[in-house]
Amino acid sequence: MTPSLPLSRGPASRLNDLLIAPGATRMESWLSYLTACVGAGVAAIIGAAAGYSVPIVLVLAVLGFDLFGGAVVNATASASRRFHTGTAAARRQVTFVATHVHLLVLALILPAYPWSTAIALYAGTLAAAVVIATASPTLKRPLAFAAATGLLVVAVTVLPAPTALAWLAPVLVLKLLLGHLLPGPSTTRGTS
Repeated sequence: MTPSLPLSRGPASRLNDLLIAPGATRMESWLSYLTACVGAGVAAIIGAAAGYSVPIVLVLAVLGFDLFGGAVVNATASASRRFHTGTAAARRQVTFVATHVHLLVLALILPAYPWSTAIALYAGTLAAAVVIATASPTLKRPLAFAAATGLLVVAVTVLPAPTALAWLAPVLVLKLLLGHLLPGPSTTRGTS
């Protein structure tokens, strides 16, 4: 009898594991990709209507895909298992937030997006992520909502941004602080 070899997973499965999470259900994947595609379309339409060049519209479509889809992905049980288990969970969570330099890149390639806005929102989101990720489980949710509420108000009322790009910061905050940093039901204990 020959030993059985593990089945090789195809490129689509590996890509899904990367973009959604290992073990994502069909419905989690479907909903995440659908929302990502809608986000890409909405962002492209907004950018085109604002008169941005084709390269900027394409960048906005990619950002829309990532932010809209990522907000849904981060709310799934499979993504929660990926980021909220193990001893290095807080470090993985903060690292994930730190890699989201979307607004800084936007300020770099689009002079209409102010550096002051990009830096303030990046620093505020990252600082909030450190506090939330290292907080006790009972404080994570209220801290995340307090930080998200504060950042959203600042983003839409205090910090300057072109009207066509005003959606970016709120969706990024929702994706990272409420979607990514809050554990899902499969990773919390004692809740019913």
